[in-house]
Amino acid sequence: MTSHTEGLERDILALFKRACRQGRLDVAEHLLGALETSSDMEMDWKSHNSDSALAEAYREILGSRS
Repeated sequence: MTSHTEGLERDILALFKRACRQGRLDVAEHLLGALETSSDMEMDWKSHNSDSALAEAYREILGSRS
């Protein structure tokens, strides 16, 4: 992943987390889609990095259900 793309994904992740905190799940859903699209374009799912912005977003979802 290029540093430019990684920075963009981190910005989207920050907005995703903010939308979740504010209860704007409709917005969060779109931001998650943006992370998924970016991840699809940058890497093969088989080599998915667990430290990626997308993985962190998924962990945020799972953590909010506890």
